[in-house]
Amino acid sequence: MSEPFSKPVVVIDNGSYNIKAGFACDNHPVSIFRTTVGRPKYLNGTYGRGYYDVYIGDEAIERSKDLDLCYPVRQGKIIHWDNMERIWHHIFYRELKVAPEDRSVILSCAPTTSWDDKVKCCEIFFETLNVPALCIKPQSILALFGTGLTTGMSVDLGRSLTEINPVYEGGSIAYANMQTNLAGDTVMQYITDSLAKRGYDFGEDTTDIVDSIMKQCLYSTLEATAPRKREDYTRTYTLPSGEVIDVSDEAFYGAEMYFQPDVVFGKSMPCLSLQEALATALAKCDNELQDELCESMVTHGGLVAGITGFNKRMVREVQALTGKNANVIGSPESYSVAWLGGATFAGMGESKKIWVNKKLFEEFGERIVRNRF
Repeated sequence: MSEPFSKPVVVIDNGSYNIKAGFACDNHPVSIFRTTVGRPKYLNGTYGRGYYDVYIGDEAIERSKDLDLCYPVRQGKIIHWDNMERIWHHIFYRELKVAPEDRSVILSCAPTTSWDDKVKCCEIFFETLNVPALCIKPQSILALFGTGLTTGMSVDLGRSLTEINPVYEGGSIAYANMQTNLAGDTVMQYITDSLAKRGYDFGEDTTDIVDSIMKQCLYSTLEATAPRKREDYTRTYTLPSGEVIDVSDEAFYGAEMYFQPDVVFGKSMPCLSLQEALATALAKCDNELQDELCESMVTHGGLVAGITGFNKRMVREVQALTGKNANVIGSPESYSVAWLGGATFAGMGESKKIWVNKKLFEEFGERIVRNRF
């Protein structure tokens, strides 16, 4: 085993939809693939009784007709540890092509990750993968680091989770964490149902087509309640067959549900609008911090970059609700902001003080995890 930091650190950003991995010396992940594991359907769950191929990431999605797919991360929480271990193993040996025993690792986690789950991560990385050192950091903190900040509001718009987490001087204000109970999966289901009502059935291609519509067509406008010219908000999408369909309603309401969920669904919904969740998170913080937090709101996650005008609309809604000056800091590569923050953190001299090496974990176990992470 090499010295913990003799070679570039590996940075892994776990996501419910995609996982990002690469080296801290780079400015972009080497590998981005679906957080998915697939096993042949003919096994009928009888795993381990004979040899069979296991497919990971995009390979699993491509063979989805013949595989049972498992998504080991749901709403930021690892729910299937064996499959998550397979994905991490795949990252080292297939994606990055490096030996884990030669590389220290920065691993992102959700702000609400439990101590037990952090300990479990340490057990896998130290005892199974045999890495020399590990650091586990919340995605909310890493997203701010990736934007050049240490204080602000992390606004994570993911596929299975929309989460707001205030961060002060590089530390998470955990008691002010908020979730909206509405995320990218909700948008995907809405668009799927809306197109189905209009008679569009794309069969096994539905997920890919709706996902493409979400990335290309969604938009937010400041004039959401005002009359608009038809040509200003017409959106079309070209199907793989070449047919062009009108997705104007889906493009508008798919983004609008973040700000007016009750209006979009036509009924009271058990979720918060984004601005309500942000205002509540701010109100839970000390008064003297609120202005600084509101002026540094960082949006990140796989969905936000595809919604034109989203950040401007968010500024207006937050200012109208809180009466405070608001500023949203976005990125055209918002899906990798947290990963970039991990790479940035690895280069900070002070960061080495909170890493856990294998010897420390073997000696102190859970105590050192609580102390450092």
